[in-house]
Amino acid sequence: MIELIPVSEPTFIFAEVGGVSLRDKVITSLKEAIFSGKLRPGEPIVERHLSQQMKIGTPAVREALVMLNAQGFVRRVANTATYVNSYTVDEVRELYQLRVEFEHLALKWAKLRVTEKDLSALERLIESMAAAAANKDVRRFYELDLEFHRYCWQLSNNRFLVKSLENLVPPLFAFVLMASDVTVSESIAYEHRSIVNALRRLEEPEFSSVVRQTLSNFAMTGIASVAGRPPTK
Repeated sequence: MIELIPVSEPTFIFAEVGGVSLRDKVITSLKEAIFSGKLRPGEPIVERHLSQQMKIGTPAVREALVMLNAQGFVRRVANTATYVNSYTVDEVRELYQLRVEFEHLALKWAKLRVTEKDLSALERLIESMAAAAANKDVRRFYELDLEFHRYCWQLSNNRFLVKSLENLVPPLFAFVLMASDVTVSESIAYEHRSIVNALRRLEEPEFSSVVRQTLSNFAMTGIASVAGRPPTK
């Protein structure tokens, strides 16, 4: 006969983990400063000064900067300093070229899963973008623009592609927003309708043609704003 040994209740030896870590709070604060323009491209971030201002230890600040470096928002130079990321016009062009390829792939996979509910949600975001443009609220426009594209990425159902786009597009948007006199318009917002219409009713090769052209138009606008000249389509 097998004797059953009673299992005692587990003894918890770990402290309760809070909802948001210090590192994540630092990341949120720094992203807010970058998107708002309080931290400019190329500006140094000193761990010691940041920890003093936030009244936290330097390890949390260091962890946050390592994460932001991996996400493309800052550049860490060994034994020197950490700087808000900055790109040349050629680098911006290369990043947009990569974005077009990645996002085109995401949208192709999204088309296999998109529902009318999803399309309606995307259309509401477009209307909100147009309202932000009408109010000349450039930062809000870019926040909604990013939300629109993130929604599409998630529909691809490929977490590795989503991660690649997350590491590429938000830092690029932040740089364009900070480093140029970028303006937004309702027409740019409504150009996103081409993507929604492609997802709703187009098949290949028309689907890829429309999506690539639309994404390329967005890229030309971003590149031109950094280069300081009107886009030529």
